[in-house]
Amino acid sequence: EHDGMVRLLTDRWALPEPKPSINRIMGYAMNDSKRGILAEEPHEITDLVVSKIGRIVSDHPSNLAKFDKKYVEEWFEMMGFQWEHAAEQFAAQDFEVAAGASGEAHVVEGTMELDYLNFADRAPIPAYTGVDVQPEVISRLRAMKPDRFLVVTDEAVEQHYSSYLDALGADGTPVHKYVLPCGDQCKAMKHLLGLIDWSFERGGTRSSVVVGFGGGALMNITGLFAGIVYRGFRLVYVPTTLLAMHDVTTSLKTSICHWGRKNNIGIYYAPTLILMDLAFCRTLPQDELLSGLGELCKNAALFGGDHARGFVEAFSKDVLNECTGGEPESLTLDDQDLVKLTRLGVRAKMDILCVDATENLQGMVFEYGHTFSHAMEKAYGDGTIPHGIGVCYGMLCSSFVAEKLGIMSPEARAEHDGMVR
Repeated sequence: EHDGMVRLLTDRWALPEPKPSINRIMGYAMNDSKRGILAEEPHEITDLVVSKIGRIVSDHPSNLAKFDKKYVEEWFEMMGFQWEHAAEQFAAQDFEVAAGASGEAHVVEGTMELDYLNFADRAPIPAYTGVDVQPEVISRLRAMKPDRFLVVTDEAVEQHYSSYLDALGADGTPVHKYVLPCGDQCKAMKHLLGLIDWSFERGGTRSSVVVGFGGGALMNITGLFAGIVYRGFRLVYVPTTLLAMHDVTTSLKTSICHWGRKNNIGIYYAPTLILMDLAFCRTLPQDELLSGLGELCKNAALFGGDHARGFVEAFSKDVLNECTGGEPESLTLDDQDLVKLTRLGVRAKMDILCVDATENLQGMVFEYGHTFSHAMEKAYGDGTIPHGIGVCYGMLCSSFVAEKLGIMSPEARAEHDGMVR
């Protein structure tokens, strides 16, 4: 059941060839395991497992469980990955290094729907959602009345949507733009330092507003940059991918990747405002759309109920035939589906983060599938596997382990994996 759900996505995105070695992946996996939270032996991993869709198995208040890494290695063997005999060359230390202040806001009338994101005891964050709402996005940004806008974007957004925020400066407010590489390539120390220098060169002050305009990786580094300069710029997220809309902007986590590891430098920092125009999702490449759905698939496996029903309905035969002419390789979602799925994703995060803002206890559930996803993403090389797809393959690995441990029945695993695939 579990894997049947996961395979709704993974059957559409096969892992690339050639595959990295099991040694290399396991080196990353052991690095990224939540080790130290439980008392592990050297051969053990701490991570998330579920016994069926909607039921998390836990040895600890953080919802984590401990198990032998041999089950993970067996899953990779089953998936066609090979061992590298010279294992010592993949030691973790040898991995390559991966290349605010408050302000007055005026009420702006418009069509965007307002939700408040509550992160435990922190001030609620207004999040506006709409479709084809560019004028209102501009209006709400200008209502913050900064001394200048510092817009951080990536190469893909700059290529396709370079004019989206042009009207920000129509009232004479200076607008400065910094363009980063796409995907995890932007999450590097050199780019963080570049952003810091650029903000000073452009005269950034505590009265400035930083705008993160792009996908999830772009949001990660922009949030970190905004959070450390002057101990916090005012920060606005304008996400352009489905993954960023429901999964990244709904978290206080910010990060870059350093020393061959994933998201190992970062802080918790809250944006001042989130503005989501789902019209961007209409033109997403297939990989990006499936990646955004991958994290929703994870929520479906963790929480079941509306999350599982909403996810599976998006893949119903009628919807696919109507949107793609029956082509199984492609998937298009209409505006109504996008709004529904985005709201489900936001709800899943906020139901937990309203009591665990830093995702160290109950919020650890959102790490399901991520240890092995991060390991594969790093082993293949940043940008090869879309993050959400990597999470789905990580879920398949986790369900394999859960069945080996006797936690998940074969029937429950079939349901889980069928959804993922």
